[in-house]
Amino acid sequence: MSLIDPIHTIEDAETKELVKFFNETLGFCPNSVLTMQKNPALAKALLTSIWQ
Repeated sequence: MSLIDPIHTIEDAETKELVKFFNETLGFCPNSVLTMQKNPALAKALLTSIWQ
């Protein structure tokens, strides 16, 4: 049980690409990525650290 529920509706295009990346490489998207959507700056920081 998590303290913060993940957001499963993705509106940000960059976050959609991140979710697609995880789905293709791992076969699933970690809940941490979906939870970070509550603070988009966190999701974008993770996105830039992965793609560099």
